[in-house]
Amino acid sequence: MSQLLAQQAKLEKDPFAKARLILSLIHDHNWQIKDVAKALSYKPSYICHFLRLNRLPEMIIDGFYSKNLTLSHLFIISRIKDKALMIEAYEKILAKSLTVLQTEELVREMLYHIKTEGEGLSREEKENYENKLPKDINLKIIQTRIKSKIIFEIKGSLAKTTKIVRQVLDKVLL
Repeated sequence: MSQLLAQQAKLEKDPFAKARLILSLIHDHNWQIKDVAKALSYKPSYICHFLRLNRLPEMIIDGFYSKNLTLSHLFIISRIKDKALMIEAYEKILAKSLTVLQTEELVREMLYHIKTEGEGLSREEKENYENKLPKDINLKIIQTRIKSKIIFEIKGSLAKTTKIVRQVLDKVLL
């Protein structure tokens, strides 16, 4: 374990060497992601980010070493599974000098075919809607850049909750 930590310390400056080490631990030593995360003192999600770096085409790796991209850019591009789309994203990043946030939006658009536009409900708006409902109905509104979700939690008997569900659906589906 201490040998692994010493090796990991050397890899701090080279994310691709770290990605190869993580992949080796998983494939050659049959470790699970959570075991690697614990050994390297990272969260499992961070380990997954590094694992995805192993999928990047050589052109993009060269772009990182040429200082055309940051590690954050690499993590975002690596969300794309298709190598041709990765290269397309890379070329757009270079051509337009995209920031990390702009790169996130580009990749989101490529993956989900949804542009980031508009604004979500404010906290005050959400609270205002929640306060308009009776006490036995809880409302939860979740918004991301690609979808929104409204959750009504209704407490009571099946007879009572069915009536309320029908009323809500009738109003929504006018």
